Amino acid sequence: MNLFRILADVCHTASKCILIWAIHWNSSAEGVSLLTQILYVIVFCSRYLDLFWVPPTHSWWNFLLKNFYIWTSWYIIYIMLRVFARTREREKAWKLGAYALGGSIAATIPVGLIFEGTAVLHFTEFLWVFSIILESVCVLPQLLLLRQTTVPTVIDSGYLIALGSYRFLYILNWIFRLFTPKKPELIPVLFGIVQTALYLDFAWVYWTRQRVKLRGGGVVDSDDLRKGFLVHRALDHTGGRASVEDPEAQDAVDDGAQPKPPNANRWGARGVSITADDTLDQHHSKKSNSNTNGSPSESSGMFDDEGEDDFLNDHDDDAPALGGTGNKVLNSDAEWRDDDGTK
Repeated sequence: MNLFRILADVCHTASKCILIWAIHWNSSAEGVSLLTQILYVIVFCSRYLDLFWVPPTHSWWNFLLKNFYIWTSWYIIYIMLRVFARTREREKAWKLGAYALGGSIAATIPVGLIFEGTAVLHFTEFLWVFSIILESVCVLPQLLLLRQTTVPTVIDSGYLIALGSYRFLYILNWIFRLFTPKKPELIPVLFGIVQTALYLDFAWVYWTRQRVKLRGGGVVDSDDLRKGFLVHRALDHTGGRASVEDPEAQDAVDDGAQPKPPNANRWGARGVSITADDTLDQHHSKKSNSNTNGSPSESSGMFDDEGEDDFLNDHDDDAPALGGTGNKVLNSDAEWRDDDGTK
């Protein structure tokens, strides 16, 4: 234990508290990835099995924090599923979460044999190495959801600062331990650096794209990842093309003019939807009803309860665009319309 380790644990604990508070304060879990939270539960339950045989008196600090991380992660999943509305994640996100989980399992033994030797073949050591690897990529579904969410989310700057500080302070803790008899282990250091890099890029994309554009209540560009480095290369498959949710704004961009500022968002405090997907059809309906061309409502037949999942799944796949324009991916509402505003 040293000062950096203690501060890191405090920041990690604060990030959990801030997220729970934000969900309750907004009465919504809009923009919070259920998949990321599920992966965190798997991480903590795999890593902290020693709670069953290590007495609390050995370290009350570790005992309390380990229990806190496990039960708060379960609580977040509970309120996301049973209490407050959330954005339903698309098929691509579920595939990404499955790849993160399966890849971590597959990499555990090779990584363990390289850095730990045959000790990784023991059940508890295997789970420990697995949890370290999985934690480094847990944030990927959250990154993808933030990229796809075009409305304000409950994730705020305080949560990102606490989460990023937790990883940064742990790096300082490892540097400090280099000068002590108890050297840091290589596996947590290597994958901790990977995790910290993803968090930093996550924060950079959030501040430069999501929060800045939402201060005026506007709708964000869902695929604009050009300001990010790691996230841009890992998740952006549109060739760097930013999507524009407003068709008139898209026409203005195509003509080389400045797009019109979006209408103010009237979704309540901070513009966060308190009913998540249930209000998306209303939001699109308002936009389409204000169209002077009299185009049909965006929500009719597209965002109903039975057809929404099919539409979202189709939106994720690399389906060819309408009109025979090749293999262009449909990334925004504007690309579903012809020039005259009809579907």
